[in-house]
Amino acid sequence: MQIDRRRFLGCTAGATLAGAAILLGPMPALALNRDEAVEFVRVTMKEVTALVESAGSGAEKAGRLRRIMEKRGAMPEIARFVAGPVWHRMNEAQQSRFVDAFSGFVSAVYARRFQEYSGAARQGELFTMGTVVDAGRKGLLVKTSIERAGGGPIAVDWLVSDQPGRVVIADIVIEGISLLVTQREEIGSMLEARGGDVDKLIDHLASA
Repeated sequence: MQIDRRRFLGCTAGATLAGAAILLGPMPALALNRDEAVEFVRVTMKEVTALVESAGSGAEKAGRLRRIMEKRGAMPEIARFVAGPVWHRMNEAQQSRFVDAFSGFVSAVYARRFQEYSGAARQGELFTMGTVVDAGRKGLLVKTSIERAGGGPIAVDWLVSDQPGRVVIADIVIEGISLLVTQREEIGSMLEARGGDVDKLIDHLASA
């Protein structure tokens, strides 16, 4: 998938957090604290770095990243959000198939994206921890950067929340480009290109 940077570079943390509000819904005040959020992101970054450093094909790494995302991310909630209004047109079986197909699709997208920084990963310097921004009921935004060999750092922000009943990554923002925002736009375009046919959309995601 090619991301139109001119279209999406303006997706700031504010837009991301607005999406997260819809994603997670109104919930009681968070019990999550900054130290817990930072540690959760630190462990997640360690797992991603180990994945990038490891040997294996792109498909193998996508599968492993999917397991990381399903363990540490709010994947069912993210899938429901990116489906947009069409989610409510799906029957239960279609919703289940969509979550499964989308999880595989987005894992492949981000596995390729993170692999772009494998040079820094081999030096053991893939991620650098930054500051934490309190986003209120939406969670905590943990700011990090990816170090690049021969280039400047890339900003990667992680929105951490415990609203689904466990601590999760609710969104990843790379250089201001939000997973939530971009994938909702992308899925909408895919659905439109298939005449609004949900089954064709799911089949495409599963085969991508």
